[in-house]
Amino acid sequence: MKLTACSPATRAGTRLAGSPVSPGGIHRFCAVGLSLVLGLAPILLAVQRGADPAGILKGVVVRTKEVIVGPKDEPFNMPSDAAVGQDGKLYVLDGVNNRIVVYDAQGSFLFKFGSRGSNAGQFLFPLGISAGPDGKVYVADSGNHRFQVFAPDGKPLESVQLPTTASGVPPDPTDVAVDPIRPRLYIADNDNHRLNVYNLTSRSFEEALGGPGLGERQFRFPFLIDVSADGYVLVVEPINTRVQVLNSAGKFVGFIGGWGIKPGQLFRPKGVATLGKKVFVTDSYLGRVQVFDLGGSFLGMLAGQNGEPIQLDTPMGITVDAGNRRLYVVELKANRVCRMDLE
Repeated sequence: MKLTACSPATRAGTRLAGSPVSPGGIHRFCAVGLSLVLGLAPILLAVQRGADPAGILKGVVVRTKEVIVGPKDEPFNMPSDAAVGQDGKLYVLDGVNNRIVVYDAQGSFLFKFGSRGSNAGQFLFPLGISAGPDGKVYVADSGNHRFQVFAPDGKPLESVQLPTTASGVPPDPTDVAVDPIRPRLYIADNDNHRLNVYNLTSRSFEEALGGPGLGERQFRFPFLIDVSADGYVLVVEPINTRVQVLNSAGKFVGFIGGWGIKPGQLFRPKGVATLGKKVFVTDSYLGRVQVFDLGGSFLGMLAGQNGEPIQLDTPMGITVDAGNRRLYVVELKANRVCRMDLE
């Protein structure tokens, strides 16, 4: 197989679809991953097409399903994440286009903001987004090694560079998540395999969590993250094929998932969101959203009213509108966001 260099946009898409991060690492991973996928294809098809007599695939039932494809003049280009803000507004991170696109709760386009660059309000391939209870919007501006804060109307408020490490590897923020209990912001530093904790009151960084590895409180390329209503921090590790759960003190709680293609296992997890006691995890390769509890027990899959699991195209970031019992799942390669109202 001949592997060639990618354009920045293609490299960003490859990174989102597979991780790890560096161009060399991406190429190596793609070569190995292709062989692995080809070998698993017959098994995967059997799982997807097979009967489900025990009904274990039916987890949370979707009542309605619609899609959002971006503004007519400039559709999405490999969107990666989304967040729900005030009044149910949806903020879609359209990273290759270096912008945020905003919709109302009915799915109507409102406005967009951002452009390519390094000035305030500009982005360089941003990857993750979160909205706080005060309506502020936080964006992991990956290529600029920082996170930015915006007012609900898109006005830039603050830009914060991530701290460097002793290794000299530049910080690589891939996602942000607001703690609903304490004035904290968690930032996933993908290349440095850790979580940065930023105090929103003192506007300073606290102790970083984690480090490289396979064990408890260790990560390999942490990607998208979420914080539950109870303050549990959930970290998606695509390479470790799991979601790691920490408590509000940063202590290890447990793992969700594990490598595999069977129900309850994860092949390429990417996004995570919580609704009540349920944890929703997207799998970009299997095209499914699996449902767990915070203890890691498998509850089922996101399914239609006929009980069939819902199939998505490279699902990535996922966010919840708790008041409306609504999920938004970003489909990377389909260049759209799937809006699903739950029963």
